[in-house]
Amino acid sequence: MTPLAGTLLQILRGFMLIFWVVMLGLTVFTPDQVDGNLAWTTAVVVAVYAVTFGWRLLTAQLGMNRCYLLAEGVAVTNRFRRVTDSVAWSDVTGIRQTTVVELSMGAHRMEIHRNQPAKPLVFLAPGVKSRLVEALLAEGRRAGALQ
Repeated sequence: MTPLAGTLLQILRGFMLIFWVVMLGLTVFTPDQVDGNLAWTTAVVVAVYAVTFGWRLLTAQLGMNRCYLLAEGVAVTNRFRRVTDSVAWSDVTGIRQTTVVELSMGAHRMEIHRNQPAKPLVFLAPGVKSRLVEALLAEGRRAGALQ
């Protein structure tokens, strides 16, 4: 998922929550509409947030979409915990870091460039102050791949 898509989903969830608060306020004026309006709106809001947080817990528990920092290099896994790409520190020529900070989220896009004519290893590290980025840069300096 791209940072733009993640941001849009967060904004949509926020609007849905605002819509639910409006529906809650409207039931004060028309209490007979609790079953018709508030019940299904509450069910949708609870379902969306339950799926969102459930998916976060599941992916964290199963180790999906991870970046592993090793003494020999970096490995990135996919949704099925299979290594999709890896690079040894001896093959690293440089790292390009792009930081995206928006109103509702922040992320770091890391590109690890290699000696060989292969595509760079690219991954996203969520968060404005990501410990993964700090650890990656420190490990790269320790291995001698970065200055």
